[in-house]
Amino acid sequence: MAFSPDGKVAASAGADTVVHLWDPASGREGARVIGHDGNVLSVAFSPDSASLLTASLDGTARVWNLVTNRETVRIRDGAAVNTAVYAPDGKTIATGNWNGVIRLWDAAKGKQVRALTGHKELVYRVAFSPDGKRLVSASKDNTVRLWDCESGKEIRKTVAAQYAVWSVSYSSDGKTIAAGNGEGEVRLWDAETGNELLRSAGGGGMAAALAFSPDGKTLAAAGSDRAVHLWDAASLKETWALRGHEDEITSLVFLPDGRTLASGSADGTFRLWDLASAKQVHKVTSHEGGVMALAVSPDGKAIASGGKDRVVRVWDPATTRVLWKTPAGEEAIRSLTFSPDGRTLAAGEWGGEVRLWDAASGAAVRSMHGSDTVVNSVAFTPDGKRVIAGSADQNIYVWDASTGKSVKNLYGHFDDVESLALTPNGLWMVSGGDDRAVRVWDMQTIREFKVLEGHESKVLSVAISPDGKRFASSSKDTTILIWDLATVLTPK
Repeated sequence: MAFSPDGKVAASAGADTVVHLWDPASGREGARVIGHDGNVLSVAFSPDSASLLTASLDGTARVWNLVTNRETVRIRDGAAVNTAVYAPDGKTIATGNWNGVIRLWDAAKGKQVRALTGHKELVYRVAFSPDGKRLVSASKDNTVRLWDCESGKEIRKTVAAQYAVWSVSYSSDGKTIAAGNGEGEVRLWDAETGNELLRSAGGGGMAAALAFSPDGKTLAAAGSDRAVHLWDAASLKETWALRGHEDEITSLVFLPDGRTLASGSADGTFRLWDLASAKQVHKVTSHEGGVMALAVSPDGKAIASGGKDRVVRVWDPATTRVLWKTPAGEEAIRSLTFSPDGRTLAAGEWGGEVRLWDAASGAAVRSMHGSDTVVNSVAFTPDGKRVIAGSADQNIYVWDASTGKSVKNLYGHFDDVESLALTPNGLWMVSGGDDRAVRVWDMQTIREFKVLEGHESKVLSVAISPDGKRFASSSKDTTILIWDLATVLTPK
């Protein structure tokens, strides 16, 4: 998926061989581009937003005029084209194919300028430096390579992983190169010297859950590799890996004291970990089926759990004694959260229902329904006046918490909304979805403010630091990105 530089068009494509063009403001499909004979693997816009570049399994890259939606240039590569991008001046196109060959083409004529050879496996991604003089590439052969565009010579090769390198990009100032690999690492290098600046270990799997510690100094992530990984949030150096779960980890919450972490898993358990010793202190096995959601009360005296057995349980974390439990609806529990005052518990269900209970007694308060499909994430605004739900129907629903009446539906994501989080002051919300996008919403106007790109696959989880200055996003591409909110909010 890609957005045009002027922000007026979004393009998405996949196995149906069709490129879909969308209006980001309304979320409506505007047109379709049809012509490829195989899966469309990459889309990119020209710098002037006038043309769309597509790459396909059919062995071609094609340029489309966005006024007529007609093909203007066809590039025949000779092998399946995995990636295609424009140079910053729009005059050159770079492609990477399944044979490991990178080619530079005249964008207007579609004629090859030169071939860059060196990769031993397919090329996943290529990116030009901001001045267009260099190209960086990521490959299944575990390497990141830097090329001189004028001569076509390889400047530097870095073995970046034991597995494939899936993504690569330049920083906007051209000083840093970033890459994400199949081990879940994000690595940064000085673009000129090749010296490694930073490495964030991802633990070898995709992170389906993220959480910042109450003091903001630790970031926890967990997912498909069954371990909870803890990082120093400033340096992104991994400090601990907590192991014990026997299936994918679905949810993470820190207790307010910052000394204990709870993790829920598809193995049917949730576990409490002492972070000073990195030891498991409790293993709770009462759920029949996977635990899909956890939440902790603001005072730390209660933990709520829910999952495939369709029962919500509230526990005393000190003793793991059940304080109350109640059947939810007819569908599994996917998400849970306490209100800021701790008096209300909200749950999002697989069938689209959002239910509220009195957190002390378990008495039902009300239910809201906005979707007929899974509610992946549910949250209260910091003042507790509104309930917000992110749904697999692509929408974000906002309700009045006291009445259950709809306030607004937010349209922006082009696929399932997986996760959402609000800043402590309630002014901003961040959401992540299967459209690979992280979106920032202005909660004063309740409108989309900005779309952030960087992930190569579904965004599974987002989390905001307690001071509201940073937020993290994790993806099925096994990368975790850290964003500075002030930078994101600065107009270009």
